[in-house]
Amino acid sequence: MQGMTKDMQDKKYQVFISSTFKDLQEERRVAIEAVLITGNIPVGMESFVASSQEQFEYIKKCINNCDYYILIVGGCYGSTHPKSGISYTELEFDYAKSLNKPILIFFYRDIAELSNKDVNLENINKFRIKVQKENLCQPFLNKYELKGLILTALKQEIEKNPQVGWIRSDEIMTSYTKQKICISNLISTGSSLHARAVQHFNQTQQYGLYAGTFDGDYEFQVWIQKIIEFITQNDLSEKYLYKYSSNIPYVQIIKEQLIKLEGLFAAYEYKEMANK
Repeated sequence: MQGMTKDMQDKKYQVFISSTFKDLQEERRVAIEAVLITGNIPVGMESFVASSQEQFEYIKKCINNCDYYILIVGGCYGSTHPKSGISYTELEFDYAKSLNKPILIFFYRDIAELSNKDVNLENINKFRIKVQKENLCQPFLNKYELKGLILTALKQEIEKNPQVGWIRSDEIMTSYTKQKICISNLISTGSSLHARAVQHFNQTQQYGLYAGTFDGDYEFQVWIQKIIEFITQNDLSEKYLYKYSSNIPYVQIIKEQLIKLEGLFAAYEYKEMANK
């Protein structure tokens, strides 16, 4: 991107993607792809739909840690809070607004043409009017146009309004010792996640669906992204990255990835000893 400083280019930003879920799954997918193409980290609640106050408190923490907020609006208002009657998507928007997060909004140009929309459009129309006030909003016709719009808008927003972000691993880890420290930190984070995943897995075995979703999904996604970044920027073998499919439980994924990280750490120690 022209005009960006080296410090801005070396940062990774976390981007929260907000929308109703069931009716906009494909739109969320292309939004995630667009954020990844810009070299940043998409954050979304793909593992569950916000439908309780407890889950919303967790989502608020995720929004706190994000640098930018993307809202996609379709033809459904979404599930609502039992007391306020406000949809969880609107609550997310209001919360991001209260934090003064940079907000990018994309909405279907004509919801009348959508096959998946509310029978009564009063609430979604009110929300559409609300979000278009004092916010950067762009209408789109389909998911393909949406992807291009997000790419352009996010790049422009980062350039003119850079946030805290986090520094790329190749800038932080300028020495062999610091690389070892990073691997050790990744192992520590993974061990903590694994303990939580074991507890959730045991609850799932006992209570089934009543056990709920794994509350460490956000931390897991960031952890994996940091591992990928570390391996890529330090030209390491992909054998140190566990490639998993979507149907494998968190507890197994984290365990297998920890084994690979521990092997990587051992390789660093062996090389260090050999050079003495």
